[in-house]
Amino acid sequence: MKKIFLTTLAVMLCWAAGNAKVNGTEPEDNTPDGVEAVDLGLSVKWANVNMGAKNSTDFGNYYAWGETKTKDYYSWDTYTWSRGNSPMLTKYSNSDRKFQLNPADDAASANWGGKWRMPTEAECDELANPDNCTWEWTTKNGVNGYKVTGKKTGKSIFLPITGFRFYGRTQFRAVYGFYWTSTLFTGNPQNAMCLEFNLSEVKVHYGNLTSNRFSGHCIRAVQGK
Repeated sequence: MKKIFLTTLAVMLCWAAGNAKVNGTEPEDNTPDGVEAVDLGLSVKWANVNMGAKNSTDFGNYYAWGETKTKDYYSWDTYTWSRGNSPMLTKYSNSDRKFQLNPADDAASANWGGKWRMPTEAECDELANPDNCTWEWTTKNGVNGYKVTGKKTGKSIFLPITGFRFYGRTQFRAVYGFYWTSTLFTGNPQNAMCLEFNLSEVKVHYGNLTSNRFSGHCIRAVQGK
């Protein structure tokens, strides 16, 4: 009798797990080939490449904040969460009190699935903290950027300078790196927090035009441990 019960229980658990995947409660893992989660000794593991990139020196894809697909033109008029050609927001604002992206609006979670997601502001602060990681400006395969090495593990990732997409153009590609966090800037919900760096400075902030939510930034995904 006990054996029959355990067998029935196992079947039920397998059915529940499969049903959860079908219903979308457990995101399917669509990690692209060549993508790895690197343990820098922080609270999360960081991807070794940008989303949409084939290797660590590729810029990869550019996404507006809260959108999960790329496009050719980045403006309020083409932005999913605005009313027409204006910064009047329909989601993620002081009105709805949504200050962190839902998984469905998180480009990493929506495209790569599994445990992947965009980093929070706090996780980017942790990465940028010199007590945790060494940031070395370098050139890799002809691309400028930072080699970021975790002080606890000695492992590293490369973050290329990327610029950002604004209207139909890519701006500051040879000067700055811009990477979205999943955190809204509550001081002005038209902006979101981003990891920004150049030759002389690394910071996490809301910027001005550079972190306007409709602008396209690259994304470096993370995995929870």
